[in-house]
Amino acid sequence: MSDLSPGDDALELARLLVSIDSVSPSLVPGAPGEGAIAAVIAQRLEGAGFAVDLVPAPEDPRRVSVVAVHEGSEPGRTVVFNGHLDTVGVEGMDAPFTPRVEDGKLFGRGTSDMKAGLAGLIVAAERLAGEGHPGTVVFTAVADEEDASVGAAAVLQHLADRGVTAEVCLIAEPTWLDRVAAHRGYAVVEATLQGTAGHSSQPALSVDALRALGHVLQEVELADQELRQRPAHPLLESGSFTATVVRAGTAPFTIAAEATVVVERRTLPGERAEDALVEVRAMLGAVAARTPGLRTDARLTHHREAWEADEQGPAARFAEFLAAALTRDGETVPAAIGAPYWMESALWQAAGIATVVCGPAGGGLHAAEEWVDVEQLRRFPEAVMAATRDALADARTNADAREE
Repeated sequence: MSDLSPGDDALELARLLVSIDSVSPSLVPGAPGEGAIAAVIAQRLEGAGFAVDLVPAPEDPRRVSVVAVHEGSEPGRTVVFNGHLDTVGVEGMDAPFTPRVEDGKLFGRGTSDMKAGLAGLIVAAERLAGEGHPGTVVFTAVADEEDASVGAAAVLQHLADRGVTAEVCLIAEPTWLDRVAAHRGYAVVEATLQGTAGHSSQPALSVDALRALGHVLQEVELADQELRQRPAHPLLESGSFTATVVRAGTAPFTIAAEATVVVERRTLPGERAEDALVEVRAMLGAVAARTPGLRTDARLTHHREAWEADEQGPAARFAEFLAAALTRDGETVPAAIGAPYWMESALWQAAGIATVVCGPAGGGLHAAEEWVDVEQLRRFPEAVMAATRDALADARTNADAREE
């Protein structure tokens, strides 16, 4: 075990992880992906006494995740620490894989999203293993979180195949050490409009797909306004509709025969993401009804469900322990907040493992200058260790009470 304090150890490990290029090849063709960083983490955790498996995704064996398990000194609760290995691309960045500390910030690609959180979890897991904990500590680092989550799916299947069940999973996404208690889901629908080409001097002899596309954009805006008028979620406000990609037209003086539009629907807990396809088809139907000869179609390309934290049971208790460990004298307790974007917490909870989302943060996520707050990074592993000790002791106390 390192002679460094947990905070200093996490900072040094974060610097090492940032220096390893793990840009997602599904976002940047030709990028190396997660193999190198997974191997480094696997070797480190094996040295700390963990049983480690490298788990390739069935869809692409190059996308490698890590599963490390440490059995404690006696039976008890199982706690999972989770983070992701991949990052987005580095376009516009100067020396993205050369970490530097300046003005209390650690700079480099992946520092905030989320190699600092990953480093904090690894250090916490190692220290808990070294001091002899009850129950089981599982560390998982997944590939492909930034795109299709094939790594999380592979890891969840790997755990299920081996009969590993857990009461709580801590995901160290960047939250400024607050707790994300809900996040929105999403659906992406691609719509096509098929008209009839013609000379622009005689538009009446054609069916203008581009003009119809304009009407679809108006329908999307009206649907978005309607969503924002519904009762707000206490942490997430409203759902939304947004058109993100449009294509139409081939040449000057030619009426467009075909147009496509990608419509994104952000959903709230209680809404089904797949229903976005029905909603977009209704918009297309309204436009087709006033555009004779127009043919339309739509397909749901991908979707993920919204999520709310389980506010009862072991995850809620773990969240309480973590908040207490992060609260210093004179400070306010970390808040429960909502995230407008999607996270993999929804996948873990759907698999029956209640989830807590909390981690160190900074700025520049997916931007040209990314950084994480060094003080938050230093505090995080200590807090995770304290919360996990309390959660495992709480499980033993509950078990003792049942026996009495």
